[in-house]
Amino acid sequence: MNLADIVDSAAAIRLRQRLQPEGGPGDKIFPPTFAGGLYCWEQRRIDGKTVPCVLLDSVASQANRFEEALETAARSGLALPRLIVQFDGDLADIGEISTLAAPHRVFDAILRDSALDGTPFFKSALYRQLTACNTRNATALYAHAPTALVFGCWDSTGAAGGLGNKFARVLTSEIVGVQAEWGATQGGLRQDPLGISADVEIAIGEDGDWSLADKDGEKTTRGKKERVKGTRPSEVNHGNVLVKVDSSEQQRVLADNRIESYKAALRGGVTVDHALQTTVLSLAALRRLRFPVDGAAGDTDRAARTVLAALALVAVTAARERGCWLRSRCGLVADGRQDFEIVHADGTTSPLPLDGSEAAALYADTIAAAHRAGLPWHADPIRLTPQPKLAELVKMSRHVQKIGG
Repeated sequence: MNLADIVDSAAAIRLRQRLQPEGGPGDKIFPPTFAGGLYCWEQRRIDGKTVPCVLLDSVASQANRFEEALETAARSGLALPRLIVQFDGDLADIGEISTLAAPHRVFDAILRDSALDGTPFFKSALYRQLTACNTRNATALYAHAPTALVFGCWDSTGAAGGLGNKFARVLTSEIVGVQAEWGATQGGLRQDPLGISADVEIAIGEDGDWSLADKDGEKTTRGKKERVKGTRPSEVNHGNVLVKVDSSEQQRVLADNRIESYKAALRGGVTVDHALQTTVLSLAALRRLRFPVDGAAGDTDRAARTVLAALALVAVTAARERGCWLRSRCGLVADGRQDFEIVHADGTTSPLPLDGSEAAALYADTIAAAHRAGLPWHADPIRLTPQPKLAELVKMSRHVQKIGG
């Protein structure tokens, strides 16, 4: 069965990959923290049992990692339509921001407030074509920003405001730690090699620089009770610093299904039986998209959907081969290598072995087939420049941050 036939008939293509910490089973790993320094804990049903799990990488974060892998591949020659905003001059350090890096992809404010050939992008014919796209006609997005259809996008800031067209993501992925246990930490003390005392008083100027406090012409020190907040050397990272660790009331399910409450240190890491990455390319969702050319559909729908499916597989395999380093002290490696699976409409599955080079070759073949079907495809990136007001906004923001305003 070729990919076009799979896209036509199957429900999904999925990958369920077991992972272990780089340090080996039982090594502590650190999940992302959310408001209040909390991890995202939940009970999940796995193999018929309720088990404690912790989120290690969210759907949105995984999408960003896939896009980063595609950006790298595109810079190495992968044919991938995208829009790029090029910053130069005083903002040359920013470099390029493409639709693979902009938070809201092709409908991001960075692109909206840039210019195409001297015309504000939101006033250009291309922008009007992109914002006019919907599930019945997504051809312009396919031709200029196909990743927006794979990872989802929403025209939330266009002329229609929050009523702008939405495209649900067809590729989702998430990594969770299974049978997770809280780690512990007691904080600590960062020793200052200079031995600077907390009793010495400093003054911090409006420009953010500091000096020793001066009272009646003499440098002074005062006791802790007399001190004003913001006058200790620790405010400018001098002296010993006590690292405190907050705790939180947590609950866990015991073997007999009783619930036990206990205190756990925030940001103390976790240990897990294993991590599980679940990646799903929904072909049923992909089949909702239509791609007419000159008002006619038919073969173009099938060809475009197959290209998008192949692009999603390139993203997953490219990210897989880059490694799974999520953050400091949270690197994961495969616990055996699992293959993709084709999930048929009746729920049965069949294996789909695929590596990065095979996915890239498949992708190239689907692009050629789509071209023969008459679909547009702008492989060379379209380059935009930031409008002066956007550049000035960035410069002013930097200035305010520099002076601490």
